[in-house]
Amino acid sequence: MAVESRRPSVIRPGLFSVEAAADRRRREFDHHNEAILHKQVPVDVVFFGDSITHWWDVSTYFGRAGRVVVNRGIGGDTSEYARRRFAADVLQLKPKYAVILIGVNNTWALDAWHPEERRTAEQICEEVVADVESMLKAAQEHGIVPILCSILPTRIDRYARNEERNRLIVRINGGLKDLAGRLNVIYVDYHTALADADGVTLREGLADDGLHPHVLGYDIMAAVLRETLAGHGIDL
Repeated sequence: MAVESRRPSVIRPGLFSVEAAADRRRREFDHHNEAILHKQVPVDVVFFGDSITHWWDVSTYFGRAGRVVVNRGIGGDTSEYARRRFAADVLQLKPKYAVILIGVNNTWALDAWHPEERRTAEQICEEVVADVESMLKAAQEHGIVPILCSILPTRIDRYARNEERNRLIVRINGGLKDLAGRLNVIYVDYHTALADADGVTLREGLADDGLHPHVLGYDIMAAVLRETLAGHGIDL
């Protein structure tokens, strides 16, 4: 039997730099994206973001017979590089829905080791919201339904500025929620469901390192996501 040898045209953003977290899975994703395009696989949902998405076994939570769920999370990714790879890892796959969760890694710039890499809370908030806005609009222009998720609270006691970081996360989430309202995009509030009584700190018992949810944290996130989408007539 003859084998089709013609390869599909694939968007490959290349490597951004030796220090960009987005580069860590670039070749892997390029191969996977090419396979999806070559086999003309109809993708239902792309989960897109940083390590919170990367470590989430979304196929176990949301995969069903006949449903194609793709994970395009990269640990350490920031909103800037997420925006720069969005065409490759979301748009060209043409999913029905794109679940976007990004921004917590931007907040490390509050106390970056090198002074020239540091950013103020205002700068970080503006950067995340602007990058996310670009991605949401691109998805809408391509007929993809974007689903915007809040950044999760943290509980990293070893960092002196953890409380400041958590308050910045609340601020960014406020900007993201407003953005979702302006663009008529579904907004998923994970933060409220995961936060402690103070409204800013991650509840105990949901993450081993104070940042990345384990299965109990992901259980809550899955329930919040499903409930929110059900309110918009979407079954996930």
